[in-house]
Amino acid sequence: MKDSPTTAGSSSNFSKKPLGEILIEAGLIPIHQLELALQEQKQTGMRVGEILVLHGWIKQETVDFFADKWTKFIEEKDKKPLIYYFQQAGLLNDEQVKAIARLQQLKHKKTRFHRLAVEQGYLKRTTVDFFLAYLFNIYSPQANSVAKPYEVLKRYSRGEKNFQKINLSKAPLMSVSLKEVVLNGSNLRKADLSKANLSNSSLIQTNLKLVNFTKAILTEVNFTQSYLTQAIFQEAHLEKANFQSAVLHEVDFKLAYLAQVNFAGADLTKAKLPLDYPYDVYYDRYTAFDPDFDPERAGWKKTRLAK
Repeated sequence: MKDSPTTAGSSSNFSKKPLGEILIEAGLIPIHQLELALQEQKQTGMRVGEILVLHGWIKQETVDFFADKWTKFIEEKDKKPLIYYFQQAGLLNDEQVKAIARLQQLKHKKTRFHRLAVEQGYLKRTTVDFFLAYLFNIYSPQANSVAKPYEVLKRYSRGEKNFQKINLSKAPLMSVSLKEVVLNGSNLRKADLSKANLSNSSLIQTNLKLVNFTKAILTEVNFTQSYLTQAIFQEAHLEKANFQSAVLHEVDFKLAYLAQVNFAGADLTKAKLPLDYPYDVYYDRYTAFDPDFDPERAGWKKTRLAK
């Protein structure tokens, strides 16, 4: 079993992509499964594809398709119907194909096969778009949003933790565990870090606009001077996080756990804040709030430096 497809002669850059990166880009596995596979690879020496199949996260047929056939199919000039490739990859079985064909006949308006496959839940839209992008040049591949996260997870599994000034814009990093990493000066605009664990990490002067931190574990994370406009922290655990001088304009902190969080000098205008504070939250005279929010009345405490 191979981890990355290869091709003879003038192969495309795609042939150099690791299997895990391909599967993430195609929407066939979530990134946290790849993270676990990389960790197990370090411990066992097994290939990523073998580990994914062993856990039942993906079919052997699918791994073999991308390892042995995919690059050849991309380079072929005479393309077959899209359904052929889904079947070759083990993503659709005969019964599903027959069911979609029957549904097509019942439709008053002609509907493409792959659209019905998505409607019926047999395929993800991401997977369909991936096949259309690389086989038929329809849609633009979203490779850049996947390549860097894969690189980070691979390096992290080897013990690296310094990723300063890296571009992770729109990165799908749901449920990953990247504790104690350094992402100072990086670009994570619109990244999805929901349910991720970044405890004790440093994100100083980082672009985190529109990042999804829903239910993330962010204990003692340093967000000093970071730009977090419209970021979402609903139900996030932020104990002892430091937002000193950070831009938190229109940030959603609803149901977030903000125990001992430092907001000294931060811009919290138009932020959606929790209603109750059964714990200490800190601010200073430079912290910006909406006119109708009184931090003292809410129970917030001024930092010692502000007194």
